Amino acid sequence: MAEKFKVQLVTPKGIIFDKEVEEVIAPGIMGEFGVLVGHTPMLTFIKPGILSYLENDTFTRFAVGSGFCEVLKDSMTVLVEEAYGIHEVDASDISDEMTRLEQLLVQIDSTANPDEYKKTFQRLTVVRAKLALMSKS
Repeated sequence: MAEKFKVQLVTPKGIIFDKEVEEVIAPGIMGEFGVLVGHTPMLTFIKPGILSYLENDTFTRFAVGSGFCEVLKDSMTVLVEEAYGIHEVDASDISDEMTRLEQLLVQIDSTANPDEYKKTFQRLTVVRAKLALMSKS
């Protein structure tokens, strides 16, 4: 049996999960990275995407927004703006929201309003992560 380490996934709404797991795969800003017990300590940014953890030979996945994480030798804390499990995702809502955000993104002048463009783009990225979450389940 693989060694386990403590992982917390936290959003502004509270703790999404707090458990002992064997492995975590997270969407870092430089690409996906994996964490096992004894990992070199680090602090890094998380980009919107899929975060998964391995527990009892089963991966559980979450669509996550932007944030950051701290990895220590025996624990990992992931702080993100939002996180969704598969049971929280509805295919029709995703489709509608994706269409709306894609149309909005085309209408925003990224030069005149870069903050609004970035916010809308990040929101669209989270919606795409939700879609990917559904396709991987």
